[in-house]
Amino acid sequence: MSRPLVLADREEPSWGMGEVMIAIAMFLLVQILVVMGASRVLHDAAKIGYWEVVQLFVAYLLIFGVLKVIFFVRGKPMLKSLGWVPAPFNTLPLVMTGIALVFLSLVLQVVLRTPDVQTPFSKMLDSGLASRLSIALFGVTLAPIAEELLFRGFLQPVLINGLGVFPGILATSVLFGGLHLAQNAGLWQAGVTIAIAGFGFGVVRHITGSTRASAIVHIAYNSVPFLLTLATPNQQ
Repeated sequence: MSRPLVLADREEPSWGMGEVMIAIAMFLLVQILVVMGASRVLHDAAKIGYWEVVQLFVAYLLIFGVLKVIFFVRGKPMLKSLGWVPAPFNTLPLVMTGIALVFLSLVLQVVLRTPDVQTPFSKMLDSGLASRLSIALFGVTLAPIAEELLFRGFLQPVLINGLGVFPGILATSVLFGGLHLAQNAGLWQAGVTIAIAGFGFGVVRHITGSTRASAIVHIAYNSVPFLLTLATPNQQ
């Protein structure tokens, strides 16, 4: 009898769902505290794009501080544990994979009839050139790296270990898409599209064993729309 087809063997991370729940709780707490603090200090200016970037940067800094403590207690190196190791593939195929996911996303937007409405994200982009530049730079550097380390590096191995390869990658992708709903006006079509792109990132992470590889795909995926955004005249 032939063996069932799987992408790779299940991963066995040194952390479990308990640490994941702690990280999620701390992430939500950090987000709330950062947003409340920014609103208290900056008032309406907190909604300007470049200040949103600062808030996200501070939130990521704090959550990775929490992860550093978790791995320090376990006596494990954080980045290596999260799969931040050299990709076994050349960079070009990974970049092309990211670009292919962009075109798949465009097709999905048409098939799903995604409404053309102004979203909180588009409002941030329209809040001036400084906001556009800071959001674009953050969106093709720190943001995809942080998201890959958190989702595909920290969360996905635990879900794969508990649910299996396909369900684990799928569950991670659904959570990834859900996280982006708020900035896309709660459009379910956007959530589905981002989740499918996230599934692609997750497959790359699982096949290669490297979040550095999935980060390259993610960066390539983000770069195309951000380049188009910078080339589009400001709506204000």
